[in-house]
Amino acid sequence: MATNEVGNRMKHLSKAEIAIIKARILRGDRYVDIASDYRINQGRIADLKFGRIFADVEPADISD
Repeated sequence: MATNEVGNRMKHLSKAEIAIIKARILRGDRYVDIASDYRINQGRIADLKFGRIFADVEPADISD
């Protein structure tokens, strides 16, 4: 499956949400929790983590 096709499956998410997901990955949140919160497959979480999709989106600052 092409990278663009995978990204198209996540069209319901904004770039701001993608940035938050990336921040949660860096914080160490479990894939299953993030995936459940955003209704996406855990594989898409891995794709985000390794820059296979939305590589241009930087993680958000979610520090308290």
